[in-house]
Amino acid sequence: MNRFAILRQRISHYNIKGKITTVLWITLIWTLIRLFRFFETYASNPDLIELNEELASSILITAVAGLFVGASIVFLWERWLRRMAYFKAMFFIMLFYSLMFSILFSLEQGLIKLSNTKQTMDVEVLALKFKEGFNLVFLTNYIYWLVITFMTILFLFIRDKFGPITFVNFLKGKYLRPKREERIFMFMDLKSSTTIAERLGEERYFNFLNDTFRIATPGILATQGEIYQYVGDEIVISWLIKNGVNRANCIRCYYEIIEQLKDKSVYFDETYGTQPLFKAGLHLGHVITGEMGIVKREIVYSGDVLNTASRIQSLCNEMNTDLLLSNKLLKQIDLKFLDKEFKSVGNITLRGKQQKIELVTPLNND
Repeated sequence: MNRFAILRQRISHYNIKGKITTVLWITLIWTLIRLFRFFETYASNPDLIELNEELASSILITAVAGLFVGASIVFLWERWLRRMAYFKAMFFIMLFYSLMFSILFSLEQGLIKLSNTKQTMDVEVLALKFKEGFNLVFLTNYIYWLVITFMTILFLFIRDKFGPITFVNFLKGKYLRPKREERIFMFMDLKSSTTIAERLGEERYFNFLNDTFRIATPGILATQGEIYQYVGDEIVISWLIKNGVNRANCIRCYYEIIEQLKDKSVYFDETYGTQPLFKAGLHLGHVITGEMGIVKREIVYSGDVLNTASRIQSLCNEMNTDLLLSNKLLKQIDLKFLDKEFKSVGNITLRGKQQKIELVTPLNND
């Protein structure tokens, strides 16, 4: 099994592992929220609460709720919101949430009262506690956790909008003050995009691009890439130098995206009657990185390396290749992590540049 096949296995595990990690984080945060609310209630009414019994019941039920609802959000609800009509998705989410909350809330109340009265757990007792649970306390908790649930969904959508690495940097305020960094950039451009757009029409072409970028994303994340921009039919991907050269991530990313799209070739043929093919250019250099804007803030990179990488990509057709990169970048990469050999295409003067730059391409362009 070659290294790229191994990487595809890693991406599959990465996707599942990432989703499970998200569910566990949701469970932990919800449990902490529940503990805060429990001790807040206990502080104001210490005589009304059996501390040990009710605390244990609250933690147990909240952990179960976090696991089940968290898994529902990550594996089902986000997909519903993206693919269903909005009101239909909201109806199913509310129905699912209401059913799950009713069962878990009533179970929690039953456990608390049973632990206090030392009764034996049986179906009749649970049914009685289920009926007793529907009161003002139920309604208050229902609304409270409904808000928490939708805030969780909103948080995940915001994280997805910025990308996990960029989102964490925003939270840390890492780029509130501009910083000079050395980064790798890859500009990936869809081949024959004008022809495809004319044939598919505006709406189908938009869906075609959306499906293409969606399928490409796991390969980018698994190779530690950060999606900087979608510019029409182009993806701009960035790495901190240490992440990009680690295990040849920046080059493996390109091949992994290509393989992911090939794996979905039947889907693209049946849905759109065409295949997404990319050409890419890579370069590294220093940039100034910082937050820009007031209303629509985003992390922006400023430096000549972006222009150079873009112009390298624009030479792919002329050089009859799908992948071009600067030899300066290739020298930083340990080729033992690639099942590829590279050849020089010469010292090229890029448009708008005075100094020549040596470019390389895979020996076998496949």
